[in-house]
Amino acid sequence: MPPSASSVKQRISRTWQDHRLGPATPCAIAFRLIASGCLDDVTACHRATCAGDATALHQTRVALTRLRSAIAFFSPMVKDTAWTQLRSEWKWLNGHLGATRDLDVAIENSRGTPQQRVFKAARVESQRRLQRALRSNRYRQWFAAMSGWVANGAWSITPDRREVRLRAAPASAFHAQQLARWHEKLTERSRGLQGMGKNKRHRLRLASKRLRYAIEFSEEALAGDEFSRWLVTAKHLRKGQQILGELNDAEMRGQLAAELASLQPPASARVQKQSKPVDRKRKGRLLRRAAMVYRKIADENR
Repeated sequence: MPPSASSVKQRISRTWQDHRLGPATPCAIAFRLIASGCLDDVTACHRATCAGDATALHQTRVALTRLRSAIAFFSPMVKDTAWTQLRSEWKWLNGHLGATRDLDVAIENSRGTPQQRVFKAARVESQRRLQRALRSNRYRQWFAAMSGWVANGAWSITPDRREVRLRAAPASAFHAQQLARWHEKLTERSRGLQGMGKNKRHRLRLASKRLRYAIEFSEEALAGDEFSRWLVTAKHLRKGQQILGELNDAEMRGQLAAELASLQPPASARVQKQSKPVDRKRKGRLLRRAAMVYRKIADENR
């Protein structure tokens, strides 16, 4: 754990150790429990990620995405000026993690091809940059500030009546309302999937992750029958993510090859020329499958 964040995390542990998320849990406590759990996951993976472990890196990215999802989910009561600054640093950190993770995926998907060697070489340098970032004062300060904000941020004491009511509201009602709202927005966003451009598909995939994580956050906040219905949606969301992720990975692999070719010697450029664009038939099949999945998602929980 970053030394400067240790005392903050200990205070969080002492403050919330007697609480457990449940339907009657006030939303302020629910947010703290969920967000601090995400930060714990980041801490657990820190050393291995610095050492270059690809699995730990992926788990760190997942934990940070879950954290961002939790903040977005509880945004009606937690977003404040401090979060705006923390979000900027989150983007800086996620940029380093994402660059290395993209190369890990490219390496895995290019086994047995000339591209793999180029991706592996680029991964070494990317890992050096990531390691420096994770061991920097900038990272330690961000982690301590984020932990402190979750525990005692200005959001937790604002006098605004609506926010006061939200902080005190039972988690069950808030989670049910937010899940329904996010589901509706995702349904709108997924329309016309087969004709979407790359950027819109990427945003849809991110929205799908957030809704799935929000459903997972809600397991103890909702009654059993209600949560079971959302689990069906989560299953479809996972499938949709996998399909869109497969298409995204193929497109990203070509993009990375092109970028590396522009920065490295002619040999790398030859490797880039051997990189085939995503096959149109394959892309069409993936998009049709994804469209079917998102139609099922749209029909759930209406």
